[in-house]
Amino acid sequence: MIWKKLSVSIPNDFDQEIISDVFMKIGANGTELVDDEDESVSTKINSYFNEDSYRDGLKDELINEIKKLSNFGFDISDVEVSESDVDDSSWVDEWKQYYHPVHISRYLTVVPNWVDYKPKYKDEHLIVMDPGKSFGTGTHPTTYSCMQALELILGDADSLYDVGTGSGILSIQARQLGVSKIKAFDLDPEAVEAAKMNLELNDGCDDIEVYENSLLDGVDGKVDVIVANILADVIMKFIPDIDSHLNNNGFVVLSGIINEKETLITSEMEKHGFTVLEAFHLKGWSTLICKRVKDAELQDGAILR
Repeated sequence: MIWKKLSVSIPNDFDQEIISDVFMKIGANGTELVDDEDESVSTKINSYFNEDSYRDGLKDELINEIKKLSNFGFDISDVEVSESDVDDSSWVDEWKQYYHPVHISRYLTVVPNWVDYKPKYKDEHLIVMDPGKSFGTGTHPTTYSCMQALELILGDADSLYDVGTGSGILSIQARQLGVSKIKAFDLDPEAVEAAKMNLELNDGCDDIEVYENSLLDGVDGKVDVIVANILADVIMKFIPDIDSHLNNNGFVVLSGIINEKETLITSEMEKHGFTVLEAFHLKGWSTLICKRVKDAELQDGAILR
């Protein structure tokens, strides 16, 4: 099968989330973010369309939607759109040229399943991933920062909800760092299948349950840690449900937040009794470690598990 690949190259100071939203408006099921070798362009955002989802003039629709951004004050003069064909047999190579072992920290490395990687240290944890055809590599700034945040706060946590699991990478990390009870959720059925596939690639993860679900709607129970790497607008809708699903002294990790919306999220968390203990900033994105105010005050704001 021949797929159509639409690509948007943006300057390094342009909001990536805005372009992803534009792709969704024209019918994309997901986007892929890839660092560009050109120093003047930080990111190339791609989306793939099969013969059922592609239609004549789709590239023009994308261009027209991007042009509309100028009405809201965005400088689109250096935004470029391109289109190309990709067949099934070469899609794997499309991923392989961008996806390499990534060292998240001294103790954690993400490895594509086609790479024969040898750990440098005895206590180094490996997360084996196959990004498939529609899901990211786990190296986007939001995922990268989420993983660093989880490594910092998991400690003796026994339970975790992974909201918007995507590829399942955060659930795999949590299990490798000792969390025994994990449930993952995603609204996209393809993401659910991708997460299940990646869980099977990692020893000890076969009992992690993945559900097709909107956030934590209809979910009962509480956990020690809730992690949500989703768009800021969705996080705003999710915040009122956090307290009822979090154990005493629990942590919340929120990501997928562009820097400009960080204050919006922190203010909403404060309204619901939470405070931000730590904020990670990477390439225009924010990741927040949060805790109930009363719990944080008992530890003088320190991150202790």
